Amino acid sequence: MINRRQLLQSQDSNYIRYMASKLSRKLKYLVKRYILSKPLPRGYIPLSIDNADTYFGDDKDIKIYKFVHDEGTHGQEAKFLEGDFLKVWTNFKSEFESVVIDTTKQGFIFWRGFTIDPNLNVIYEKNLELNEIPIYLRELVNCQKLEGTVAYLSNGVPQNYGHWLLYAIPQLDIYWKFINKQEIDYYYIGDSIANFQKETLLALGIKEEQIVHYPCQADRLITCVINRKVQKESHTYPSIFAYRFSRNIFLPKENYSNSKYPKRLYVKRGKVNHREVINDNEVIEYLESIGFEALEMQGRTMQEQAEIFYNADVIISVTGSGLTNLLFIRESTTVIEIVPFSFRDGFFYALGSYSQANYFYMLGEKVPGDTTKPQRSNIKVNINKLKQICKLANLV
Repeated sequence: MINRRQLLQSQDSNYIRYMASKLSRKLKYLVKRYILSKPLPRGYIPLSIDNADTYFGDDKDIKIYKFVHDEGTHGQEAKFLEGDFLKVWTNFKSEFESVVIDTTKQGFIFWRGFTIDPNLNVIYEKNLELNEIPIYLRELVNCQKLEGTVAYLSNGVPQNYGHWLLYAIPQLDIYWKFINKQEIDYYYIGDSIANFQKETLLALGIKEEQIVHYPCQADRLITCVINRKVQKESHTYPSIFAYRFSRNIFLPKENYSNSKYPKRLYVKRGKVNHREVINDNEVIEYLESIGFEALEMQGRTMQEQAEIFYNADVIISVTGSGLTNLLFIRESTTVIEIVPFSFRDGFFYALGSYSQANYFYMLGEKVPGDTTKPQRSNIKVNINKLKQICKLANLV
């Protein structure tokens, strides 16, 4: 069992590594920009409804639209074993503000999943620093000029399945509140494309030839910045606004059932290079003994993943992108999330709450010698704890 002293030591070590990495990145930036004269991002605009007019309000070639979402407090009561309490898995607010910039001014570009203004400033969410943005050290390249209107549909890491469905795609619902969708010729999704992105856009009636996945500029660019409310432990949660929009894309018909999919589902991590369950065989052996079937989500269509989750009565999984499919579960589905040691993220708890799931969580154990960041470190599942949480959930 990991005691409080070990946890604090681990947190101190992580902080030291973080500060060392931050300093190293800053030095590289200064060398590249001022000594080697490389074309790097020069600044950062933390856009919000409070400052949008200050930055862009006097420019006749720029229109500004603002949208605020606030649907109050959410949070199904999550159950846990003694000693495993996490504050992040308690009530939270579904609240965000967004700003849409609609511009015909030349010099704005979409590049590597971000919006860059004519002065080479990165336009993004607030509460960040320039050196925390992934393109901080990247050299700007030439962009292809497109005729017509291009809308931004990214968020820095759109190839992340969860970010795509809860942060990127819901921007469409905001655009379409202010702009006729027929006016938008293309959608920029970042500088690469995954099958799940194609499948989502096609399901929404956006043709493949309208999808842009390379650096570009255009006659008219539309971009959106969404700022989610920072809450407990500096955490943000996906909104119920985004949940509803993405859920309805692939949600099976009511009372859908398919006997080829398991009622008790264990979601395997699949082929990953981080957050591996090092004793996954033990986990599967126990869960199979109480009627579970282990499935990977990799390689499946989004429609199939939605059907698998909708069909399940019980779902157990380590924190990971596969749990994004909690978007599609039925009310009162039992969910057990196995949380990696020292990694705190209420993303999936929020989805479970919106679906009114019967939610449980348990903490995994730290793998000795693993010095990677908490969100990427491997995990060991204590089988005795797993048995206890299953008993608490009335599965045995």
